[in-house]
Amino acid sequence: MAIDNPAPVRSPLSFADEAGPVYFTADRVLRAVPADAEARMRALVESGLPEVLAGKGLMPSTRVSAVRLPDSDYVIEHPRLPFVTYPYEWSYGMLRAAAACVLEVNAVANAFGYELADCHGYNVVFDGPHPRYVDLGSLAPLPAGARDWAALETFVRSYEYPLKIWSDGGEFMARRLVAASELMSHADYGLYRWPWLRGGAAGYYQKWRHYWFRYRQIARVPPERVQGRLPPMLRGLAERTIKSGILPGQKMNLERLRRRVLDRPRSGPEGSWSRYQGDAASFVDTPRFKRVAEIVAGAGLDSVLEVAGNQGFFCDLLLSSGAVREAICTDYEEAAVDRAHARSLRLGNGLRTAVLDFVHPMVSPFGEPPHERLRCDGVVALAVTHHLLLSQRVPVERVFKCIAAYARNFVAVEFMPLGLWDGTKAPPLPSWYNVEWFRAAFAREFEITHDEPLEVNRHLFCGRIGGGPAR
Repeated sequence: MAIDNPAPVRSPLSFADEAGPVYFTADRVLRAVPADAEARMRALVESGLPEVLAGKGLMPSTRVSAVRLPDSDYVIEHPRLPFVTYPYEWSYGMLRAAAACVLEVNAVANAFGYELADCHGYNVVFDGPHPRYVDLGSLAPLPAGARDWAALETFVRSYEYPLKIWSDGGEFMARRLVAASELMSHADYGLYRWPWLRGGAAGYYQKWRHYWFRYRQIARVPPERVQGRLPPMLRGLAERTIKSGILPGQKMNLERLRRRVLDRPRSGPEGSWSRYQGDAASFVDTPRFKRVAEIVAGAGLDSVLEVAGNQGFFCDLLLSSGAVREAICTDYEEAAVDRAHARSLRLGNGLRTAVLDFVHPMVSPFGEPPHERLRCDGVVALAVTHHLLLSQRVPVERVFKCIAAYARNFVAVEFMPLGLWDGTKAPPLPSWYNVEWFRAAFAREFEITHDEPLEVNRHLFCGRIGGGPAR
């Protein structure tokens, strides 16, 4: 069976994979295995390891596909997860969960005689609050005699260093470290951790760490290569020593690594809006939120993305009431998103989360922008436009276009007639800032379907994508 309508789209992140490039269709992920990798990938699929990983919720299901792609007679397929977040859109708890997933995948793989040869964060995708490892091609046979992990250094630089910095309160730096196309060097981490290295010792620290990770892999090196670098009198001794396993630092202690990386609470300052929603019951159980949820339910949407969703309590209401099947809570306050993710794990409601400034998003130079990966049937923007318009001076046209970029069909946007009113007082309002002005701008971008006041400082506008006259 060949796919020609629609044509599979190659993943923008699939450009250097020995197991073959990855393609997307509407509901599947296809890997076109080249001829020189076919035997290895067939053995992996038939080993039963992918089935066990899927059964444990660590990886999407895997099967040999009936699809044929160019230059490949062996195609592997997985179900496509509907939304993809990149590591720099994760909260602390999400990055820690991804690290735990990677360690568990590697441990299960070891029992089958395999290991993860690559484990960076872009190989993990969140399915609701749960991380799934998605790069089947990075599972490689475990060499005979190997006692350590080939990807240990990558794991340390991808997860341990950012999590350590994050747990010390460096959220800004940590999220940008996982966004980079190159991993943090040992020298840079050393300069952060031990200021005395700034006296000129950072270069020596980098070399020491580099050779330490190489030394840990010495059991993988072919004996002839080791012997070729030693004087004849030491060759036999070196071979016997390596085979005996008595060399220190050769065997990875998985439990110690888990504790070192995962047993760190998030700490540091939080943003001023991180606890805005406060207690869920008092925040959500109001006529205002019930009315918005009622309108969303009547819009016939399957999925909704909430911008500035804080701790995700309104998304919880949408899911628990059956208004939508999928909900994504996004906010630029990482601590708020972290709480939403933790609660989603406890409730098991499938809420998806992402750290996102929808007007000024962080983007990757080689991946898809967030409005393409996270686009939903509808977008909800509650109690946020007044901050953008009055505090940040973002033009209203840009606000609406940014909201529209994440929506396929429907938007629900609140206008605050009293502006930055805190319940008792507010700064003076510009002359142009009023409901009529907001309505006219909204109608230029959307077809208005609802236009009603909810509270003294909440006026809800709902619309369909595509501008049109108010009705």
